[in-house]
Amino acid sequence: MSDARLSVATLRPVLREIISWPISAARAAVDLPRAMERSIREANELMEVSREQLEVIRRQADDALEQAERMNDLLGRMVRLTEPLERAQRGGEYAAERLKRAIFGPEEAAARASIDAEVIAEETALAEQGEVADQGEVAEQQEASARPPDPPER
Repeated sequence: MSDARLSVATLRPVLREIISWPISAARAAVDLPRAMERSIREANELMEVSREQLEVIRRQADDALEQAERMNDLLGRMVRLTEPLERAQRGGEYAAERLKRAIFGPEEAAARASIDAEVIAEETALAEQGEVADQGEVAEQQEASARPPDPPER
């Protein structure tokens, strides 16, 4: 009798499994269409959100292009407005050179032009040195900010 009880006790979990497996498979088969429908609905919602975001990005890109075109037009106008100024400047330089020659003579005007060229070269060199010094100061400031603070004195 005890063997019979032992065999029934060991068969119960197997029987439960044999009976419950088809039931759980049937439940899964019944739930599958709902789960697929839910997944498809969520995918469609995500696609709709993506479409809306793409539309917003497209509008922003269109606005940026319009603004770039306006800026290009303004820049073109500015260039057209500066052309007469450049011609006037060249004309003024030409007139100043002619006036120097008339006042001082051709030799003196050439000497003054070479002196002016030397002054311009010196000013350019000084400006470049100032830029290099400014860059050195910036590098020193960056190094100082990258270092940990000095420990306090006791």
